Amino acid sequence: MVYRGVDPQGRTAAVKVSRQGDLAREHRLLATFSHAHLLRPLDCGRGAQGQWLATEWAQGGALPDAPPGGFEEARVRRWLAEAAGALAHLHRCGWVHRDLKPANLLLRADGALVLADFGEAVPAGTPGPAVAGTLVGSPRYAAPEQSQGAPATPAADVYSLGVLLHEWLTGQPPFGGETPAETLAQHLVAPVPRLPAARAQWQPLLEALLAKDPACRLPDGQAVLTRNAT
Repeated sequence: MVYRGVDPQGRTAAVKVSRQGDLAREHRLLATFSHAHLLRPLDCGRGAQGQWLATEWAQGGALPDAPPGGFEEARVRRWLAEAAGALAHLHRCGWVHRDLKPANLLLRADGALVLADFGEAVPAGTPGPAVAGTLVGSPRYAAPEQSQGAPATPAADVYSLGVLLHEWLTGQPPFGGETPAETLAQHLVAPVPRLPAARAQWQPLLEALLAKDPACRLPDGQAVLTRNAT
């Protein structure tokens, strides 16, 4: 559960409460990875309902669903740069988010995008789940190798950003299915969709983000920033 509150300094805060998650760990990570496009932590502790984590209140909430035909290009380019910037910083610190999706990208009152929810974040190279078929992340956004139990790499976050980019440009996910298993299968074998003619200039970048083989993908957030700037 997430509540809206006010801290002792009078700052509006989002307070996440959990009986199971390690919110103290998430607080440490957010504090360690301080960056303009990462959610700012305020405090953490434990109460009658379990652990709690207080962060800045992102007034704009989670990213909205893309409309039919996608968002305007200026907004797409800005969000891509801000998300890639947050990932670039995280990747330079040697970590992987592993759960990039709209619900974990929030908007401040000024429209700036911030990356949130580090519950699945791990150091790069961390082995995948030991139990076969266990997925870390969300089926709609997870890289193909995440469903295969591969170690965590920054390239997996890049793939998830590619899925988001396709949604922002078209209003539709690049791969889908009626069940999570069907969606994961599409990520594994389906070719990268062709963008509409009006968005065709984005196709090379999309291909570089959604390559099935991580070795053929842009390797990290900094590479996305560099490519997006050209």
